[in-house]
Formats: sequence, structure tokens, C-alpha cells
Amino acid sequence: MYNLTVRGHDLSGLQSHNRMDLPAKIRKVGIHNVQLALAMSFPEIPSGKEHLSPGFGTYIKNSFMQEEVQIAILSCYINMIHPNEEVREEVLQKFESYLKYAKYFGASMVASETGNVLEEIVYTEKNFTSEAFEQAVTSIQRLVAYGEKVGMMVGIEPGLNHPVYSVEKMNEVVQRIDSEYLGVILDATNLITAENYADQVSILQQAFTLFGEKIVAIHLKDFVIEDGKVVPTAVGEGLMDVKGMLEVINQNKPLINIVLEETKDEKIAQAKQYIASL
Repeated sequence: MYNLTVRGHDLSGLQSHNRMDLPAKIRKVGIHNVQLALAMSFPEIPSGKEHLSPGFGTYIKNSFMQEEVQIAILSCYINMIHPNEEVREEVLQKFESYLKYAKYFGASMVASETGNVLEEIVYTEKNFTSEAFEQAVTSIQRLVAYGEKVGMMVGIEPGLNHPVYSVEKMNEVVQRIDSEYLGVILDATNLITAENYADQVSILQQAFTLFGEKIVAIHLKDFVIEDGKVVPTAVGEGLMDVKGMLEVINQNKPLINIVLEETKDEKIAQAKQYIASL
């Protein structure tokens, strides 16, 4: 038995937010949890730091609960080490606003990756400096401190496009920031390359060994290798050892939220059936 979750923006063909088609579409594919990025799922609704309110959150939560769908994770993916200090401050304040109001959405955490030394999130070895890492730690510390203040967990996702680019670096963050309000969202596909993709299960197991208590959600993102690059695909259609990954997850964190990332529309039901067959 798995606690499967989808990203709201992996479902397309939605109508106006007034009809709230998204919760019904999620329930129709047999999923009861969502990772929700407001701007991506409801682009017509302003969702900046100044726009959130208890009423906003409660309205969205109730719309999903009517279809028996929980907002498990509220996404607020920001560049927390943006090179422009004014922009960085603005996005950090946005994340803090999401932490403040997340409980009204029914979410248990607010999620982000750890940013990029460039203005856009791309692969660059400039992220792998001690300076970039220290800036990320500083930003995470700030957000976690605010999370402690309002009682909301910060879910941090490591990845190769960021200064927290490995299991070891994530473990260093965990060791540096001693707080019950720091959680880890683990996406093993974000930590592999065309050279080491066969190590995906061992990477996941290593994460559980080092900081398993901190892992609060899993992203399950299948992939293929094209032109020497890792390219996401729907779960069950790529090179991921899905069975091996699920075995590690079950042994360590049964019923944790498993997000079927980059698995879209009709592929969601197919992935769910595929996982059940394992």
C-alpha cells in the first residue's frame, strides 16, 4: 500500500478556478493527495506574498477536501540564493508568507529547492563552491526559524542544479540546522547523472541511512538517458528501478507521501496500476 501523491500542475485541460476542476480530476485518477503550486495550478489567481490570507487557504483546502483530496505539500519553489539581493529578499519573504498561511491550506509543509547562483535554475558548477553552500544554509536557517515561529515545516529538496547537490551536502545541512521544522524532500533522480544512474536505489538508501528521520516526502521521477542527459518521463516508462525504490521506501518510511513527478494526465492512472502490479 502506497500513499501516492500528484503535482497539481501535472494535470492539464483545467477550466476556471471557479469550477475547481483540479480536485475532481485528481480524485478521478484515484489519488487523494496533491503537491500544490498555486501559481502553476491556478495562474489566474494572484498568489504572491501579499495575496495570501486565511480565507484564501481555507477556500482552496475545502475545495479539495470536497473531493477527498488533501493538500499534502504546498510548493513555493524559489531561488533562495538569487544573486540580486533585493530579489532574494523578496522571494524569501514570499516563502515566509507561505509558511504563515500553509496551515489554512491543510498542508504539512512548504517545499523548495535550494536555488542557484545564477538568476535561472540551471546546471552550473558555480553552485558547488563553499560560498554558494553557505548562502544556501543561511537562507534555509532563516526559513526554518520562521517555520518554528509559525509551526510549519520547511521541506528542502536537494539536486544537481543547486548548491545542496548531493546526499552528503543535504546531510551537512541537516547537521548544521538542528530543528524539528527542517524536513527533506528526496528526489533521487535529481541527484543522478548519465554516468551513475544505476546507483539510484543506493543513493536513496544512503539518504535514509544518513538522515532518514528528516525525510518527509519522496519524489518518484522516472527517466531515460538522451544525449548523455537524464530526461524525466512517466513512472514505469523509463530506467528507474521503481520496485527497488519502493522497497527502500517501504522499509524506511511506510505511507510517506510519494509524489509521481512528471507523470501527467492519463499516465497517472497507468503509473498507479504499474506500481500496484509490483
